[in-house]
This record gives sequence, C-alpha cells and structure tokens, in this order.
Amino acid sequence: MTPPRLHRRTLLLLTALTLTACAGGPAVPKPWAETATRELNLSLATFDVQGRRVTVTRSAGAPATSPVVVYLPGLGQESDAGQRWATVWAQGGYTVLAVQPLEADASAWRSELSRTGEFRELGLLHYGDALRGDRLAALRRLLPALRAAQPALDWAHAALAGYETGAQTALDARGDAGWQAVIAVSPPAMQAPSVGAATLLVTSDVDADPLGLLHRPTERRQAFDALAPGSGWLLNLGGVPHAALAGTLAPEGWHEQDQHHTRAAGGMAGRGRGQGEGGGPQGPAGGGRRGPRSGSATEAAQIDVGEGFRLSRAFLDAQLRGAAMPASALLSAR
Repeated sequence: MTPPRLHRRTLLLLTALTLTACAGGPAVPKPWAETATRELNLSLATFDVQGRRVTVTRSAGAPATSPVVVYLPGLGQESDAGQRWATVWAQGGYTVLAVQPLEADASAWRSELSRTGEFRELGLLHYGDALRGDRLAALRRLLPALRAAQPALDWAHAALAGYETGAQTALDARGDAGWQAVIAVSPPAMQAPSVGAATLLVTSDVDADPLGLLHRPTERRQAFDALAPGSGWLLNLGGVPHAALAGTLAPEGWHEQDQHHTRAAGGMAGRGRGQGEGGGPQGPAGGGRRGPRSGSATEAAQIDVGEGFRLSRAFLDAQLRGAAMPASALLSAR
C-alpha cells in the first residue's frame, strides 16, 4: 500500500499539472507521460483490441500478476481519460486497462448533434436503450480479447469501473461473472441488476447533469437505492462538481483554450439553447467542442477529489484483497 506521505505527494503533483500562474498567464503543463513515468513511477502502455485502443496504467514496480481494474471512460472520452483515478489505483498495486467500447461514444462531441448544440438529444441518444445495449455487448466482446492480450494479470481478482456512460455500463454488467467489484462514477438515473458484484457508486451533492437529462444530482443515486442489502456503498463527495469527478487531467492546450474562451465570452457563457452547465453557444466553457462540462477544463482538473480517490482504492482493497471496508462519514452502505 502507498505510504500516506507519497499518496499526498501524488495528489499534489496531479493538481499542479494544471495550476495557472498568478501572473504572466497559465502555466504550460508537462506531458502526462513524462509526469507519470518520471515523477509518479508509473508505467504506461497502449495496445489495440478489436479496433479499440486500450491504455494500460500500472506502477513501475507492480508484479505482472497484479489484480485488474477495467475502466470505461465517459461520453466523448478516449481511453486516455480518467488519469487521476488510474494513477491512484495503479499506485495501489492494480493494473488499470482503460477502453472506450464504442466509437460512437468516443466521437460524441464531433457529432452533428454536438455541432448544432443539441446536447439533450445527444444525451438521450447515448444513454438510450439502443446504445446502452450496444455498449454492454461491446464490453462483453472485448473482455476475452483483453484477457488474451494480458494473460499474466490476476483476472480472478478484477473490478469494473466507469464514468458517465461508462458508469452506466459498469452497473449494467455488475451481474456478469468475473467481476468482484464495480465502481460507478457519476452514473445516470437508471436501474441496474440488484444482485451482483460489490458496488461503489460515486457522486456528489453538486454532480449536476450538463446534458439536461436530470433535474437534480440526487437522481444519480437511483441505482444505489435498488441494490441488494450488503452489496452496495454510496460515496458522496459533497461539493465536488461533475467535471472533476471525471478524474481527467486537462491536456496540453486546454489551458490556452480556457483563457481564450473566458476573454472572448465576456460573461456570456452559459446562455442559449441546449447548453450544459458552463456551456456557451460554441460548446463548453474552455473552448473547442469537448461537450458541455462544469466550468473550464483546467479548473475542473484542479478540484481536490483526494478523499474520493483514497476511498475508492480502499474499496478495491476490501473487495479484491480481503481488507476491511474503510470507515468514513462520506460512505453509506446498503
């Protein structure tokens, strides 16, 4: 287990990647691969299976037989998303395999619905029954290929995690054989199998829906309320916004887009038809067409989600390694 001092240093390094300078404009972040390998002692790799790119994150000193976390990114994200979650889990001794099962999800913000600002319709499409079923089927097809590509990993101790659409699929798959744990970060309002792998649902009091499908953040807890007693835990992170729950670092260039958009918007962001929280007529605050998010990309990447990271890793340790479940006022059990 990572010593507390090293864990705090890791979180500080992750946050510092996207801090803006107090004077003279925003700081240019280091390439993620450089920070991961030189400062966080991580090993990064990629490979392709069935036409989908898989990003591998693990501790450089982890044994080849380490337990597995399969991570499913959110809407509009590729397999390199969720680095902050992957870092904490990898430093806990897990190998994280991130994969976006559907190309339609990866390219959501390049779609016609996104270009025309029809974000609610885009959400209804991607969270709807057809793509929901396609995503689950794609995951089930990918799993044998992942096991074949990484045969040395401890697949007898495996967890499935996801954010947004990935969380929806993780909850849908909790009843499938082969999973000892599921982590669903910011899922939609949904029903999930009541019986299945031990499940941690992660949300917050301000986990708003930038697509406009939910009326209030508490609707994200719907799946938790239906889990069988003894099989579910709710992690409520209080004031952590939706975008920060993604655990994704702001890539190089986003800080410049954030600054440009803020200057150009002149306080007009967030008005107009079909915009998500913090979004403007040309897309989200932060520039470009990344889809609606809560505020700028760099601001979201700076939010302290440290306790959420720590408790998620402790949950994995409890379910995959037999450790005791952590005690925290942020956790509620079914």
